[in-house]
Amino acid sequence: MDLRVLEYFLTVADEENISHAAELLHVSQPTISRQLMELEEELDRKLFVRTNKKVILTEEGVLFRETAEDILKLYNRARADHTRQNELEGEIYIACGEIESFDLVAGKIRDFHLNHPKVQFHIHSGNAEEICAAIDKGTADIGYIVQSVNTMKYEVFSLNTSEQWGILVNRNHRLAAKEYVTAGELQKETLIVPANSRLRNDVREWIGPRSHVAATYTLFRNAMILTELSDWVTICLETRKYTGDNLVFIPLSPQKTSSASLIWKKRAVYSPAMHEFLSCFGIHNLNDR
Repeated sequence: MDLRVLEYFLTVADEENISHAAELLHVSQPTISRQLMELEEELDRKLFVRTNKKVILTEEGVLFRETAEDILKLYNRARADHTRQNELEGEIYIACGEIESFDLVAGKIRDFHLNHPKVQFHIHSGNAEEICAAIDKGTADIGYIVQSVNTMKYEVFSLNTSEQWGILVNRNHRLAAKEYVTAGELQKETLIVPANSRLRNDVREWIGPRSHVAATYTLFRNAMILTELSDWVTICLETRKYTGDNLVFIPLSPQKTSSASLIWKKRAVYSPAMHEFLSCFGIHNLNDR
């Protein structure tokens, strides 16, 4: 399979029109049509439904789209990660949870780029399961997570920081003026909780099995919006830096915390840029932890 054909496939999938894709790629329409038909024959699956006005991905086409994107991303990274004239170059892909202590990682990124301006960082936000999946697939080099997943198959480096659990409510909520909140008080509330299964179990242990969960979230931004527009209570990590004037964070009592760590794949081959970046944290051998 030619990588160029994957680019044709992805462009047509985005444009939903072979003529538009041909214009963007500076290739003739018959060439793209022929290549797509040969791709479907090679894969023995129908990727598009063709109509008079546009082409639409089939269910199998949607699944293949993700694979094609990953293949091209890995290829482009392999081509970009190189050292030229003794100057460090390349790309580093970091997948991070939306947690306050990311400022520690952000500071390292800023300082590293000042010394190595030809290294480009790509930052993806996700929950712990998505971060691990990205590392497994090779689309992320390193993750920064609260340890809410099994990390046995990864190298783990703690930054010696902990994240405090609490609740987020809108400023007019009956709990907003409290200094801390107990499990008993939350049993009467409508809750928004993390979608991560291990964290949901932790919440159930903290608050009790009779708690009423109305919604779950993976990324915190949408939970913030829902909290601001309702009288619901979001169980979350401390967010004082990002909540704004309309939301209030209140710690749990007794206090609950989670540690945050860098994780990366064991026994993987990493670029010089990745090695140099992790050395900023005092990590000098990626597979000797």
